[in-house]
Amino acid sequence: MTYTSCSDEDTTDTTDFALYYLGMTDIGPSMSGIISEPSYKGSVPSDFTITGITLNGEAYTGSDFIINKETGAIEINSAKDTPVGSYKISISCMAGGSYHEYKNIVEVNMMKPVPDGITVEPNEIQIEYSIVSDAKSTEELPTAQVKTDGNHVSITKYAIAKSDISSFFNISQTGEITIVRGSDIAPGIHTLALKLTTGASSEDEGIFENALTINVTSKPLGLTYEPNEGLIEAETAEEPETSFKSETPMLKGSLENIAYSIESIEPSTDKIKIDPTTGVLSVDKHHGFEIGQEYVISVKVANKYATDGVSFNNVYTLKVVNRIVPVANFSYPANVEIYESSPLKVTPDEGLEGDGITFTLKDDLGQQLSVDKNGVVSAKKGHTIPNGDYIITVTASNTKNSKEASFNLKVKNNPNKFSFIRYGNNIGVDAESNANQFRITVDKAANATTILSKFTIPAPTTDITGKNVRWSIRNGRNCDKLEIDENGKISFTNAIWPGLDAKEPAATNGSGFFFVTATVGEDKDSEFSLEVPVFIHYDLVVAGVHVLYNPFVFQVNPKTIGNSTYSEKPTIKGIDAEALSSFTLDYRRSFNYTAISGTFTNGDPKTSNFLNTLWTKFGEDSGRGVNTGSRNAISYYSNIDKNKNTLSYAIGYVDPTNGLALKLNPNKWVLDGEYPNGVFTGQMTFDKNGIDPQKGSQVFPLIIWFDPNF
Repeated sequence: MTYTSCSDEDTTDTTDFALYYLGMTDIGPSMSGIISEPSYKGSVPSDFTITGITLNGEAYTGSDFIINKETGAIEINSAKDTPVGSYKISISCMAGGSYHEYKNIVEVNMMKPVPDGITVEPNEIQIEYSIVSDAKSTEELPTAQVKTDGNHVSITKYAIAKSDISSFFNISQTGEITIVRGSDIAPGIHTLALKLTTGASSEDEGIFENALTINVTSKPLGLTYEPNEGLIEAETAEEPETSFKSETPMLKGSLENIAYSIESIEPSTDKIKIDPTTGVLSVDKHHGFEIGQEYVISVKVANKYATDGVSFNNVYTLKVVNRIVPVANFSYPANVEIYESSPLKVTPDEGLEGDGITFTLKDDLGQQLSVDKNGVVSAKKGHTIPNGDYIITVTASNTKNSKEASFNLKVKNNPNKFSFIRYGNNIGVDAESNANQFRITVDKAANATTILSKFTIPAPTTDITGKNVRWSIRNGRNCDKLEIDENGKISFTNAIWPGLDAKEPAATNGSGFFFVTATVGEDKDSEFSLEVPVFIHYDLVVAGVHVLYNPFVFQVNPKTIGNSTYSEKPTIKGIDAEALSSFTLDYRRSFNYTAISGTFTNGDPKTSNFLNTLWTKFGEDSGRGVNTGSRNAISYYSNIDKNKNTLSYAIGYVDPTNGLALKLNPNKWVLDGEYPNGVFTGQMTFDKNGIDPQKGSQVFPLIIWFDPNF
């Protein structure tokens, strides 16, 4: 999905109003889908209309897209002959009494189907939920294989089309589809679509819809009624006939041959029924319940995988009351103001009446607002609701009636907010685009401790304008016991660097990083913090040589890695021009990933879920075998030996044909649709005799910083 926001260009309203749509990708002819209703900033929009559609920049008049006039949700009903390409949809709406139009606010990528003759075998697999969800299970998981019919079509690239379940699966570059062990994929029947490239360019990419059906089976695992309490009025002269019906429950488990039944009711009664198909509880009129009675209900659920049923105790309570008070006097404070990113908590005004009320938000601003069972609307600190004015509407309802209440929310600019902390660098490159990297150079091992302890980094430049600035520092890797003063100046006086006391100088040669945080503000609600990494190259001479990448931090957006993604070429000091032609450099060992954010775990290729998958996938796809203790996945020389070139399968390598610049290969640095946001380091070795430097001198000259915002 792609997130699109637009401010209108053609409008008679001068207020700050904007719509926010999610665009759908990875859809093909004959497939259907829904683009959810937009969130918005400003007045409540209505009367949505599609004002124009283009296909690859040309006007399009088909009927494949239908918009809900009230909500703005867009239904996609493509046909077999729907043209493929990039669709852009323009939309108008009314808000605040004014007309707004948005050009090309929604984008849909309609992909062509793959050629005939491509199949998946088997095209249906079944797996028990308890096995696939157990990360420690050793039971073999089922796989499926993409195959072609004869030699008339060849597949050059395999990918899983993005969906709600795509992160639970992997596909190799040989077409094998596997399930990610430890996945919390919901029990039920799922379908997977594939994106396959059958030529040399992305223009030959097509979608294989419903390529694989996966049945995740399980007994009933959980049953939840929301709310889990209900009210029914006693039958009186004023209300001689009353009845009750619950909401439909949520079941975790397979729905095949589902059957609900009442396990027990305390106290016992035969007046409470359950729909065996839906699980809805009900009471018909003439029940005879008395005021004050409470019935606690336990439900049994059976399915194909638990024919005797599973009991869920005390899942619902039904209370008998004299009268269910309708919702009345429902309101909020008219105007609420907060600073951007500050927490929000808005409670209904006093005087609210009503029994068994359920509260719902009309618009949660992209899931950033929530409302609890008492009607309190809240947003967590750190939310990303943009500055502006919003109308927040809540519906309060019970079995008698429903009422709406609204309040105006103004999100103000936070005076404590700032956007950058820059320490610059000491390596002679642009200080703004290559900030926060410093090299500590040591030409004699005996001087290492003294040079380290005397090293300082001056206070940074920032755009901080707020008051009460506090600085803090924490170790990322190999940078412990650093100190920071009230201005952000950093001292290495008590720094601990691994290997400083080692007899082998190479143990000291390395790289590391730490994090600096500046927090601004005098109260918890409006205070703002920003954290930045600062990188260190501890450059101790080894075998008379300094390997100097400038910059030594290779900052790269993992989403945009292409065939020409290279670091800068290093300068080799301590070796003459003639000997330089025989200088070799390659990755060797001590690989490590440290996450800045995201779900990837820290560690080496044996312990980090991210690196482990990259090393495993390389071993499988390249045919060189899985070895998470080897350099193979990121080595040049390991991928050209044994009369076999597997460099295209590597995640990257130091390229001797391009001045020893590091090349990163595309479509490698990703796991289950998630890209890294963190730091990768590894030891390189060099040799002066023109051979594979596997046993050569050891250096850590380069750091890879994967920054999705770069």
